[in-house]
Amino acid sequence: MPTQKLKPQQLQCPFCSTVSTRGTGLSSHVRTQHPREYGKWNKNPNRLLEAAAAAFPQKEPRKTRSVHQIPPPVRVKVRREAVAPAQPLQEQATVLTAPVPQISDKNGNEALNLLQKAHEQLSIRKQTIESELARIEGLRGEHEAVTAQVAALDQAIKAFHR
Repeated sequence: MPTQKLKPQQLQCPFCSTVSTRGTGLSSHVRTQHPREYGKWNKNPNRLLEAAAAAFPQKEPRKTRSVHQIPPPVRVKVRREAVAPAQPLQEQATVLTAPVPQISDKNGNEALNLLQKAHEQLSIRKQTIESELARIEGLRGEHEAVTAQVAALDQAIKAFHR
């Protein structure tokens, strides 16, 4: 008797992008990764049918837009490195401006605009990371100075106990 090859089942987690091939795997994932939602989700008798439907969504007609919405500028707190170990860190607010939206034409400049936007966002993130790394280096230097002071005080205390 010939066996039929069934298409492997794909079950999409309703809370994240994880896909499982078995109901028990999805249930285990939801129980461990989304414990707050698990109780309500587990009581739903259609949960596996919904998960299977979510893994293969119906394709909707794609709407074309010529302009992307860009959020307004965001306030970001930037910490400056302390000059001396005894001084506290200073915080200053910096306003980052979003790029001006550009209307794309039919020559494919929309892709270029998206690449430029991604480049700008990553450049800003890189600067943020570099400033945090500089702050951490300052803390390491301060940590070394404090460690040396603690060691000196330990020796002074030992001198009194003799």
